[in-house]
Amino acid sequence: MGPPADLDLMRVRGQILHKMKMITEEQMVERFGEFSQLAHDGQSILVTRGGQPWVVLSAPTNVPKAAAADTEQPMQWPDFEAHWRKHFPVPLSGPTATEILAEDKEDRF
Repeated sequence: MGPPADLDLMRVRGQILHKMKMITEEQMVERFGEFSQLAHDGQSILVTRGGQPWVVLSAPTNVPKAAAADTEQPMQWPDFEAHWRKHFPVPLSGPTATEILAEDKEDRF
């Protein structure tokens, strides 16, 4: 079953692209600050690469709660030690990587 007879996909696509600013990849690189501000202000920008549509710059439509949270609070790092303890419950014997590198450095200089 195809699209409804009154839905002209090419016309709809043309209207979308007509309202969208089009720039080349080179322009994006050279003037990224300017174009990112336009996207932030609500304008969608189609970036072309080799004359073909490549990517669209636009403001986010829904921001995840974590990203919208107050940025004044310090970032919470994962407990890497606890994570690795699950995989390596018994400490390894021998020198640490830092000790090996320090020893190697002493040998070279």
